[in-house]
Amino acid sequence: MNTQTMKENINLTNMKEKSIAEIHAEHKQTIGEPFCDNVKFSTRNVDVFYADNQAIYDVSLDIGKNEVIALIGPSGCGKSTFLRCLNRMNDTIDICKVTGDLELDGTNIYSKNQDPVLLRARVGMVFQKPNPFPKSIYDNVAYGPRIHGLTKNKAELDELVEDSLRKAGLFEEVKDRLNSPGTGLSGGQQQRLCIARTIAVQPEVILMDEPASALDPIATAKIEELISDLSKNYTIVIVTHSMQQAARVSQRTAYFHLGKLIEVGETNQIFTHPRHELTERYITGRFG
Repeated sequence: MNTQTMKENINLTNMKEKSIAEIHAEHKQTIGEPFCDNVKFSTRNVDVFYADNQAIYDVSLDIGKNEVIALIGPSGCGKSTFLRCLNRMNDTIDICKVTGDLELDGTNIYSKNQDPVLLRARVGMVFQKPNPFPKSIYDNVAYGPRIHGLTKNKAELDELVEDSLRKAGLFEEVKDRLNSPGTGLSGGQQQRLCIARTIAVQPEVILMDEPASALDPIATAKIEELISDLSKNYTIVIVTHSMQQAARVSQRTAYFHLGKLIEVGETNQIFTHPRHELTERYITGRFG
C-alpha cells in the first residue's frame, strides 16, 4: 500500500457521520412541495409554545381539498401538536400559545370572531384511542346533530344516523342493536363509531391522530379502507407512526423532526427518493 492510499484510508476512518442534532441544527427551510393547488387549509409561519418551551418552529404547509396527507416523524416531533392546531384543540391547554396564520377556505381560524365549537364541527377529530360516549350506539352518532340542530325531526335524525354509520362501514354490523351501549363494541368497531360520530356533524375536514395504533391488524385494515372511501368527500389529515400505513392511505406526506417541517412531497417520492438526509435516515430506520 503506497503512502497516498494510506493517507486516504486514515482520512476516511477519521471522518464522522454528522449527528442527527447537527443536521437538524443546519435545517433552515422545508424541502419539497409544502404548498399546493386547490387549498383547503393554509398554514404559514406557525409556531407553538408550551409556556417557555417551543414545540413547533415556523411551519408553513398547505392541505388540499379531498386529499389525504400523512404527518410522520419520531415521537415528540410535533406532528400531533400541529394537527391539534387545525381545529384549535390546543386552546384547551392553558399554557399553549399558537402564532402564525392558519386559514380554512381563506378564513383565519384563530380570529376573535371564530367560534371554536363551530370550527370543530367543520374540522372533526378522531383520537388515538376510541372514546365513545357512555350512551347507546344511536345516541353516540345523534349527539352532535342534536347539539347543532342539523335535523328537524326524528325521521331526519334516524336517516342521518344510518347514513353516518354506513359511511363509517358499521351499519350492517350494528343495525339490530342501535340501542346497545357503544362501549360494548369491539375496539375496531368503537373507532368506526367515533368516525361515524364525527361524520354526523357534516364536517369538511377530518383529523386523525394515530387512529389505528390501538387496533389489531384486521381492524386496522378496515380503518384504512374507510379512509380511502372517506377521502372522496372529505379532506383528511392523519398522524401515524406507521410508515407502511402512510404509504397505503395518503397522497402526500409531511415529515416532522423536533418541531420542524423537514420535507413534504408526494408519498411515493418521500418513501422511495427522500430529498433530505433526516427524512432518509428516518425512512430507512436509522433512528426514530
